[in-house]
Amino acid sequence: MYRPTTLLSLAVVAAMTASANATITNLAYNDYNTSVDGWTVRDTVNGNVSYFTPAWNASGGVPDGHLEFSDVTPGGYVFEASQDFTGDFTAALNIGGVSFDWKANQVQAGKRASVIFWRNNVRLWASSNPDPAANIWHSFDFTFTMNFAWQIDYGTGAQLATMADLGYVLGGVTGMDITGETWTGMSETTWLDNPRIYMRVPAPGALALLGIGAIAGVRRRRVA
Repeated sequence: MYRPTTLLSLAVVAAMTASANATITNLAYNDYNTSVDGWTVRDTVNGNVSYFTPAWNASGGVPDGHLEFSDVTPGGYVFEASQDFTGDFTAALNIGGVSFDWKANQVQAGKRASVIFWRNNVRLWASSNPDPAANIWHSFDFTFTMNFAWQIDYGTGAQLATMADLGYVLGGVTGMDITGETWTGMSETTWLDNPRIYMRVPAPGALALLGIGAIAGVRRRRVA
């Protein structure tokens, strides 16, 4: 006969094992190993939008192959994702997120690395906290959960997003941007590598353990 404490331990171990054994499935991914993979830079000055092709570097990324762009106007710019990052990504809600590797040679106070999703004119975004340090690669990972302070703007101002908001935007993404501009003026250079939207899928053995853990949890409640 199992003791309640033993059952609880089994349930905890099963959950931890399932998480550790989860398989990462990419729903959208560009590694820039051979090209810019369809990404562009969108620059806006006084409402006027211009597009540029970022430089592609074969080496020096995370580990190799990455984008680079040096500011050319006094406006703000972002890296605009390829068409791979449009569509329905609700499968990643609660079990996935968006990640990328990013670097800037100078970062002004208050300028943070952000990822922005669009569903037509609705904007959803998450930002690094605190400000990223300059001249080093940062690996950012924003999960599609309430663990991050996702913000949303339906056209009436920014507000804290709910899971329903995340589901709405991720259900029909029309575009995705990643921060480029990090300094007022035209003096910074920004690098980008490995953008991906992903989900974690427990391996079959881990799913079985989760089932055992769930049964153990039920038995523990009955014993209690």
